[in-house]
Amino acid sequence: MLNPLPQISRRVTINWRSIHGLRLAFVLIALYYAPLSYAACTVQSASTTLGPYGSSVVGANGTPQVVQSGSGFRCTGSLLSLNSTNTITATIQNDSNPSGTTMRMRRGTSTDYVPYTLCMDSGCGTPYNIGSSYIWSQTTFLGILGLFNSSDGTIPIYIRTTTGNNVAAGTYTDTVTIKWDYRLCSLGATVLGIVVCVFDEGSTTSTLNITMNITNDCQITSAPNISFGTAAFPADFAAVNNNLGVRCTLQGAYTVKLISTSDDANWRRMTATVGGTPYYLQYQLYRTGNIAWTETNDYSGAGTGMTQNIPYTARINASQASKPAGTYKDTVTINVTIN
Repeated sequence: MLNPLPQISRRVTINWRSIHGLRLAFVLIALYYAPLSYAACTVQSASTTLGPYGSSVVGANGTPQVVQSGSGFRCTGSLLSLNSTNTITATIQNDSNPSGTTMRMRRGTSTDYVPYTLCMDSGCGTPYNIGSSYIWSQTTFLGILGLFNSSDGTIPIYIRTTTGNNVAAGTYTDTVTIKWDYRLCSLGATVLGIVVCVFDEGSTTSTLNITMNITNDCQITSAPNISFGTAAFPADFAAVNNNLGVRCTLQGAYTVKLISTSDDANWRRMTATVGGTPYYLQYQLYRTGNIAWTETNDYSGAGTGMTQNIPYTARINASQASKPAGTYKDTVTINVTIN
């Protein structure tokens, strides 16, 4: 009788860790050889025009202006929402008209400058000058794509003007160079709980061309009332000396016209109604040199950017006939015209 063949007991053990490693290696190899869709980051020249602003806007009593501009830097890519650390760093390298670390716009080849700063938010909470850096950081590439929301599709930058500048009207320009460093996860996957991310890294520079137009303007800084006091006869009124204050743009030509409510050919007139009848008391204003400041003889000047006091003397016509007692008044309108 034949003996049965002995049975051999076999045990097969599968190393799942090794297979997991093979799977991960396979995924990494697949990612390596597959066509990759990197973040496409590009630069372009950006240009922004500010104004026109009257010179007083950037003057001693002006108000800083904040204007949004494109930066010239943008990235495109897939709408990837993989969690990772994505950063873009902007560093202001230099500008055309620096004063230390301060950026300045310049009028042609003149010595007139208007300093300014750059900001990364519309509120300009933190100003940035030459050498300053700012980092945008998002946990997803999709979040990074949301930064490119200026009108030209680039990251927005804000330009903030300064005040206290005594400058002439004209066109002011500057060019800023900005260095960009980026590290972006634009391709990736999650495999067995492990984040696989392909980063796109690089550096580039963009230029921002800034133009600001300043126009002539004038402000009346003081126009005190005139009081001749009280007297019985026209010849008894004393002359009154005073000043009219104006502040006009540096080198800007202007004229000052004074218009009375009532006047005749040679005199201004104050009016009083006595017993239902109007009466007129003649007077005139005289500039330096005893020049009558009539409605047809305007004062002409050139602005200094500072308050200019225009002296004048007010006199009542001493040779006119006596007038009834009363309170005589006139209203003079001041018209300052920028030429």
